[in-house]
Amino acid sequence: MLKILVIRGGALGDFLLTLPAVAGLRQKWPEAELEMVINARFGELVTGPGRVDAVRPIDRPGLAGFFAKGGVLEPDWCDYFSEFDLTVSYLFDPDGIFSANWRRGGGQGQYLAIDPTAPDLAAWKHLANPLRSLEVRPGMSHLLRGENLVGQEESVRRGMIPRVVVHPGSGGTRKCWPLEQWIRELQIWQKEQPVELVWLAGEVEGDLLRRVPEGLRGPPHRTVENRPLPEVFRLLQSSDLYLGHDSGISHLAAWSGVPCGLLFGPTDPKIWAPPGSHVRTWHRGGVWPEEGELARWWQKELGPILVMKTARR
Repeated sequence: MLKILVIRGGALGDFLLTLPAVAGLRQKWPEAELEMVINARFGELVTGPGRVDAVRPIDRPGLAGFFAKGGVLEPDWCDYFSEFDLTVSYLFDPDGIFSANWRRGGGQGQYLAIDPTAPDLAAWKHLANPLRSLEVRPGMSHLLRGENLVGQEESVRRGMIPRVVVHPGSGGTRKCWPLEQWIRELQIWQKEQPVELVWLAGEVEGDLLRRVPEGLRGPPHRTVENRPLPEVFRLLQSSDLYLGHDSGISHLAAWSGVPCGLLFGPTDPKIWAPPGSHVRTWHRGGVWPEEGELARWWQKELGPILVMKTARR
């Protein structure tokens, strides 16, 4: 049986942008044993039969030696790398140190190194296009949703008021619009479009949500903080709309299938936005919206989506 390994470092957004490439490998070789070396937290998003068969944490002891020229190579990693017929590496390795150590340590079969940095087209295409040398085309990444995600939507009784998840943070502070501006625009929008707000935050946001006025986070609204990724996925998937920045959670929202309205500041959505027609982006070359502008955009671009979703209930 063909055995394939994909190695991918980076944060949640980096991982999710790689999934069209991984899905392409799975669709090209549906019977292959497909494994990934990634952040351990991401594994439960994609593991299961017909998806990713197994993951190994990228921070598992011993891998560091592979990044040093002439480094000491951990036997356990050497044995592991020797098992695969095809290895696709998305590690930043401009001097070829990792690939040389991979081969020195017993790596077998074909090794394809893909530079994950500096894309000049949509990042997911940048990561998937080199696989054309293997006659692999980008695949449908939603087919990689882990078996514990499928059919496990959050079971919360729904009314006629749309539920909107808002994630006003990001791993990079320069990509964040001030919380006060989010609050102002949501207050303006709510005059035209009543919604149930779910404020979402993780560890990197600290006490951000404590600054949200009680009127916007108390019932029927609520806050969700520091929850496991599968739980966050189910919350997103069960909602009517997601609002956020250029962040890993925004990529998770897009991957869940929920309609997304993403606010991009200094980064370019043509490169960094998640794929999908259900993703809408606001961007003006690094300039943030003026007062009332984002609320008007929400009403124009996203309001009709909410009307259609609630009409189906």
